[in-house]
Amino acid sequence: MKTNKRLLMISYPFPPNASAGAVRSLKFAKYLPDFGWETDVITIHPRVDAVTNWASTDQESRRFNVFRTKTIDPWLFFSRRNYQFVIFRLFRSLMMRLFSFPDHMGLWIPFAVRRALAQIHKQKYDAIYTTSPPHSSHIAGLIISRMSNLPWIADFRDPWTQNAYRRNDFMERFLFHIEKLLEVSVYKNATVILANTESNRRRIMHDFAWLSKDKVVLLPNGWIEFASNKMKKPQAKKFEILHAGSFYPKFQPYGLLKAIAAWRKGEIASAVGGFPENKVSIRLLGVKDEVTRNIVKNLELEDIVTIEGWVPLNSAREFMCGADLLWATLGTGNESSSYVPSKLFEYFAAKRPIIGFFPEGDAAELITKTGTGTVFSSDAPEPIAYFLKNAINDKEKDNIAYHPNELNLQAYHIHSIVKRLSGILDSICPGAPLG
Repeated sequence: MKTNKRLLMISYPFPPNASAGAVRSLKFAKYLPDFGWETDVITIHPRVDAVTNWASTDQESRRFNVFRTKTIDPWLFFSRRNYQFVIFRLFRSLMMRLFSFPDHMGLWIPFAVRRALAQIHKQKYDAIYTTSPPHSSHIAGLIISRMSNLPWIADFRDPWTQNAYRRNDFMERFLFHIEKLLEVSVYKNATVILANTESNRRRIMHDFAWLSKDKVVLLPNGWIEFASNKMKKPQAKKFEILHAGSFYPKFQPYGLLKAIAAWRKGEIASAVGGFPENKVSIRLLGVKDEVTRNIVKNLELEDIVTIEGWVPLNSAREFMCGADLLWATLGTGNESSSYVPSKLFEYFAAKRPIIGFFPEGDAAELITKTGTGTVFSSDAPEPIAYFLKNAINDKEKDNIAYHPNELNLQAYHIHSIVKRLSGILDSICPGAPLG
């Protein structure tokens, strides 16, 4: 009789706290048992400010165990304080910088390590898995692996010291060198390093050329079908474009809105025709930043664009399935070329056409390869308006085109991805069952 192996997963984000990292960790924990790997998860207690009504089932919770710990996050405490006097604001800024090294979840490390070692004392594990961001999770993994002598997979959903969000002041440069040493230690000691995009994998190999190619492995996110009751054809009379999740204003992701505003104001070629008033609506789900709200206001699109806060995951999926077009964007600048927004995999499951705004890179290639939509790598408004005009006409004819490449799309199905993960686990654990 085959005996399953057991994985200890260290994942700061995990349901009901909603984030892209939580989705990836949940899917791995849920489906690894199908390939011979039971999973126990160590994570934090749910944060009230980050919880949405996560869709979960009793069957999911029976497939893995979750052990929750306390944490301390002074960064969050100071981030919510508004001080009147300059000296207090400077103090607040200094404290937030200090407590965001290597990220503001760093003080979770002792809690995660303590709980993990207690579990290892009670239960036999065959491997450890950590996922980032937050990258401090890998520091916990480094300590746990050293103290337990277990093989360890470090999963990078985003770059660490190579990310695009770094400042360039003295303190940042000083802290950067320390982080680089921590990152090198993680890469040296991890048994396998996972990267969720090919660009991230290449970047790691380029910046840390001493790493073995076999040690750094691509493992993308995966998608899975929605429950059948979520799948419905668009019912709205207007042509609805939907964007689910946060915007990242740093990347200037507003090309679609600017094109529609230019079209509406008659600032593009007359051959496109006039803007179809009262025929288009745009729904933005989960928008929290004021930059996006101000962009909508300044472009005079408030009568077209509906901005909504976070909604339950099941509701978001219903909205996705009911939209005519799903919008994904990280802007068209080269700085976002290595990023793939996790919402693309939710969009795959919704089976609706995607309009993407990305530079040439991983996300653009993914949409093109799977045949799930159209990608614009420039914010020039005229081609965008032409595309939208044709899509709106297709809706009026009840003929919106969606013809994905099913073979390539299935390669990103979660069962295919988890099967690859189980194979990696099998390879690093002597005597592990073959997946």
